[in-house]
Amino acid sequence: MLPSFPFPIAILLFGLGVIFGSFGNVLIYRLPRAMSVWGWSGCRSCGARLHAVDLVPILSFAALKGRCRGCRERISWQYPMIELMSGLLFLLAGVLATDLFQTLILAFAMWLLLLIATIDIQTQRIPDVLSIPFTVLAVVYSFSTGSFDILSPTIAVGFLGAQWIVSRGQWVGSGDVLLVAGLSALAGAWQYTLLALMLSYIIGAIVAAGLLMSGKKHRHDALSFAPFLALGLLVTLVYGQQILSYFLYM
Repeated sequence: MLPSFPFPIAILLFGLGVIFGSFGNVLIYRLPRAMSVWGWSGCRSCGARLHAVDLVPILSFAALKGRCRGCRERISWQYPMIELMSGLLFLLAGVLATDLFQTLILAFAMWLLLLIATIDIQTQRIPDVLSIPFTVLAVVYSFSTGSFDILSPTIAVGFLGAQWIVSRGQWVGSGDVLLVAGLSALAGAWQYTLLALMLSYIIGAIVAAGLLMSGKKHRHDALSFAPFLALGLLVTLVYGQQILSYFLYM
């Protein structure tokens, strides 16, 4: 799947995504700790204030060889990875969308979804301050493309909501229920929503089995679900039409 826009636009989209990926790292660290998202960043180990030259996305990490300039402690690989993935998601939005408005709306929606998934992995919580704007952007995008289907959020929210009620929050969290409202809007027609949910559970089951067999997780350990929902949606957005066509004509 190749971009349908000029190379300079692709560079701008990727660069914009990388910049927001850098800001996303701030949100990932500070939001769960109820810290202000404003203010200068510092080293987590020594507390030294980071200079502008240390805050260039991806390049600073490479130049410093993944270590703090002051104390030489290792910097988490999360930082360049989130920046890189954000850039790639902005590029993907340019491939999937048909105009600049839709591209930016989809790009920021997927960027928020990346942050939500990362925070859920680390804390097993989904901040409403991210999931609400994600859902709003998803609904705006679906209306702008004419793909909004009221059955999609009805099915998704009903399915996960029922699990949340029956299990009293043990199987899925209330944050997951809100999240699928936005996911279903991005998926579009109800068939794509069902596919995204099915893929999420399949991916989740495979990962859970691997973690159990490796001893990294035990039967009663909780497993964050937002990353699997995000992956299921991503596969659906990129390959959903081909997958559904295959099952329709097999």
